[in-house]
Amino acid sequence: MKNFIKENLVLVVGLTFPLLLILIFFVSTVIPKLMSAPPQYEVLFTTRSYDYQNATDYMLDFAVKNQKLTVKVKKHEGKDSNYDLKRLMAYDAKTDTVREIAIDMPQVLASATDGVAVLHETENMLIDTAIVSPDGYTLDGPSYSGGGLMGGLFGGGNRDSGFRLKKGNIGYKIPHTQQHYYYNQVQFIGWVIKK
Repeated sequence: MKNFIKENLVLVVGLTFPLLLILIFFVSTVIPKLMSAPPQYEVLFTTRSYDYQNATDYMLDFAVKNQKLTVKVKKHEGKDSNYDLKRLMAYDAKTDTVREIAIDMPQVLASATDGVAVLHETENMLIDTAIVSPDGYTLDGPSYSGGGLMGGLFGGGNRDSGFRLKKGNIGYKIPHTQQHYYYNQVQFIGWVIKK
């Protein structure tokens, strides 16, 4: 066996080096995540979807006032149909799930004062709008990466198109649950600190 390794050193290094790199990447990404607690707070955000079958008569703008989520409703003006819908989403990293919070438009319109209403669906939630969550996570958007030496060896600079909750080297990618949502148009709202 020793003679085989000595005679075929280049082959042995060529076969073991990729395995060693895989092990190093695994240890550097998985182990820190296992050793830390996942984000404890849901993150609220909006995203857009283009639904050519269902036009909307209203444009929605979300804001947080006194730790309550409000929505400003504006009637869509113009004769062209508006198919660009803003959706309210919540991501829970503990269960790694994204859910849409459905908005009861008749209830919103009935309770709106000057076009602004507190959402019935979120009225029991307290929302913190700080960029950093109480447990230290931030919503990190897509970014371009140069790749560096290792990236150059394996395909070079690429675009990471996903949003994630990030704290130091630990990240929880927000899954794409509905393909027709434009996750590159995510707008951060806040952290659900109490339900």
